[in-house]
Amino acid sequence: MPNFSTDADLLKWEPALLREIALDNQCLARGSGATSQTFSVVAEDADFEAAKIRAGHVIHLRNDEQGIDGYYEVFSAESETELLAGLLGGRGDEWVPLPSGTDLAFDLHTFDPQHEEARFALLARFGLETDTGNTAADLDRWILQRRVLRHASVALVLSMLYRGQSTGGPDSAGMARKADHYARMYDNEAAKARLVLDRDGDGRPDDVRSLSSHRLRRD
Repeated sequence: MPNFSTDADLLKWEPALLREIALDNQCLARGSGATSQTFSVVAEDADFEAAKIRAGHVIHLRNDEQGIDGYYEVFSAESETELLAGLLGGRGDEWVPLPSGTDLAFDLHTFDPQHEEARFALLARFGLETDTGNTAADLDRWILQRRVLRHASVALVLSMLYRGQSTGGPDSAGMARKADHYARMYDNEAAKARLVLDRDGDGRPDDVRSLSSHRLRRD
């Protein structure tokens, strides 16, 4: 089931996130000897398909001698050894290419578990967990425009991540401030969202939910 946000979405709000927080137990792949050109990353010793790399993940490429050290959005895993990726923030129809490089170290850390927690929290906040007799997949399919919850999901994930880093370390106070900032943003974004639901899959709205109201649209 797709989440409401991706790792690439997080870096659009916090470009330095993966330099500040990279959870070793959530590293999907790492290695060396990769090459990059245009939108292609090839690593002969990798297995991107087995690692379940997909669109929205972020790959870190680096080679100090070649002046490469950046984070790039994954567009797709083309094979076991090749990814398509580009500069974060590029539009889908105007992709910004990768720097050309060889012998690159690479790693792909993810925050997928936190995105999943945010998805469940948002479903619960809008009361969807009370629709008994339906699976989580059913509840997800009801949502016609998932994009309306993207900012709320991003804010909640960032709040969780920075809160987890605020209990110790040299910049715990700064991490706590960021956690509080994104917690407030989450509340604001969730309050603005209007969730359009299509329960029977006919492409037409059945009802609209917000945190201030629940308005029935049709039977």
